[in-house]
Amino acid sequence: MNEITPLENLAPNSKRVWSFTIDSILANLIYITIVYDQIILLKTPEEIINFAKETSWILALINILYHTFFTWQNGKTLGKHIMKIKVVMIEDGALLSFSASLLRALVRVVDEALFYIGFLPAFFSPTRQTLHDRVSRSVVVNV
Repeated sequence: MNEITPLENLAPNSKRVWSFTIDSILANLIYITIVYDQIILLKTPEEIINFAKETSWILALINILYHTFFTWQNGKTLGKHIMKIKVVMIEDGALLSFSASLLRALVRVVDEALFYIGFLPAFFSPTRQTLHDRVSRSVVVNV
């Protein structure tokens, strides 16, 4: 049988960037929907900054739940579905287990909080893996 291995079908970083953008917009829209009644009451820049600090955990939780669930279920978030890419295990191309999906999502959120430093390796690695990909032993491939 002549099956393509995950490393022979890596998604280009441009698709990953667009997928990230779509997923970030969606997560932020969910966050805004949840806290909208509180946002409209904010008046000063200080109130806005304090509110963002106090509720940043909500956005982090949304991202963790969103990325864990969809990566675990079918390897694709909405952004990945639109861009026709998905996350698979590097060894065999299988979907990630729940624990691998959760670990990937947790590391991803930490990477985001640390100025996206963990995303940089994807631009310099032949496997195009971010830190959260490496930790979860996954790659992003074309569908």
